[in-house]
Amino acid sequence: MGWLTDLFKDVPLSPALRERLATIEAENDGLKTDNVILKDDLREARAEIIRLEKRLDQFAHHSELDETDVLILKEIALNSEAAASYLAAKLNLDLSALSFRLERLTEIDYLSAWNIGGIERYSLEPKSREFLIKKNLLS
Repeated sequence: MGWLTDLFKDVPLSPALRERLATIEAENDGLKTDNVILKDDLREARAEIIRLEKRLDQFAHHSELDETDVLILKEIALNSEAAASYLAAKLNLDLSALSFRLERLTEIDYLSAWNIGGIERYSLEPKSREFLIKKNLLS
């Protein structure tokens, strides 16, 4: 029995009103069940949104880097303190085109540049290392 039936148990009601009261209580119970189900669905949907946002983060750097940029990052990861001339020879790239790419990668915080004996050298920033690890390009 529901709270409405309990409230009117001592009140004389016609059979039609008692039937209507029972119908209302059944609808109320159904709505409570639906509410519980919807809350559970909402909880699952929120969890799925979090999972999808994490997957989306894996692809966030994709638009910034092309295949050549990734090759440059991988080579720098394998050969710390890489100089531009070494990278150009190793990757078979024009030195001026490579210099442009290295400058851009430095500007978007994938590389850091430093100088030893007049030779500019490059190393990975945490952002690029994370990118390579997420793409399984670096262990």
